[in-house]
Amino acid sequence: MRMMSSLGLLIGVAVPAAAQEHLITAAKRVPAAALDSTLPAVPFEHWLASVRPTATIEWEVNDCGEGGDGRDAPTCVEAILHLKGDTTAHASLIVAGLDGKQSEPAVWDLSIGVRYSFTGFKTLSDWAASVRGQRR
Repeated sequence: MRMMSSLGLLIGVAVPAAAQEHLITAAKRVPAAALDSTLPAVPFEHWLASVRPTATIEWEVNDCGEGGDGRDAPTCVEAILHLKGDTTAHASLIVAGLDGKQSEPAVWDLSIGVRYSFTGFKTLSDWAASVRGQRR
C-alpha cells in the first residue's frame, strides 16, 4: 500500500509536510554517481530530468511499498515519471531506516509500469535505457 505524501501520511503516522520536503530534497540532491557508479556526479533530480526531458516528475514519500500489511518498513522517496498515457517509470530511494533515522539515499526499487503490469530493473543505468526507449 502506497501512502501519498500529499496526504501527509507515512506508515500510518502523520508526517509533517516540512519533514517530507526535507526527505525529498535529500533524495533530489544525492549525486547520481552515488546511486550508480556509471552515472555522472550530478544531483539525482538533474540526471533524472535528463533521462526523459519531456516527462513530468512527481515526488512522494512512502513506506517503500512494504508497510501496508502492518510490518515495519523503511522510508522511501519515490520519483514517478509520467511517460505517456498509462505508462509510468518509478525510481524509489530509501532515505530512512526502520528506526526512522535518515540515511544516505540509496536505490530501493526501479520499475516501469504499463497499467497494472510492472517490470523491475536492477540498476539505474538499465532502468534509464528502458525509460529512454519508451515510445513517446
